[in-house]
Amino acid sequence: MRQLKIDLSELELAFESGSEMISYYLDLETGEVISVSDEERGLLESIYEYYYDEQSETVDWENAFEKEHVPDWQRELLQNADRIETDPGDRFIVIPAEGSHEGYRDMEAFIATARNRRLQERLERAISGRGAFRYFKDVLLDYPAEREHWFQFRQDRLHQRMLDWLELHEITPPQ
Repeated sequence: MRQLKIDLSELELAFESGSEMISYYLDLETGEVISVSDEERGLLESIYEYYYDEQSETVDWENAFEKEHVPDWQRELLQNADRIETDPGDRFIVIPAEGSHEGYRDMEAFIATARNRRLQERLERAISGRGAFRYFKDVLLDYPAEREHWFQFRQDRLHQRMLDWLELHEITPPQ
């Protein structure tokens, strides 16, 4: 197992994002969580097309940034995307985004923990059909203590999935 200093709150954000338009990566050398959006990928492809020097196998970043009018805040993001794109080894691994199926399984598991039978029945009805996530949360509005329990329950399960993922990649998280 490799020890890696990771900001677990950033890793959690990456797990929870669930967006098809943004991918997250873990840098196995630094522990940094890096995001790459579809917009940045598209701009990076354009930069490769027009500013990549085949002889030196480098990108003329300053020229590209100036001619493409890339704002300062996006420059580092593009260079991070380039590092991921051109990595010849296994320095970066994709962080899996939590999909709706994990969230749905969390809701199912939570229902079994509810002590109030009426609440269990209402939650079971809420998750059977369209709008399950919204209806589930709406039902919990009537049960403030159970709603807080739900947030902690969901957080604990997410945290365990993150730890399992790190272990799968033989990474010891920070203590």
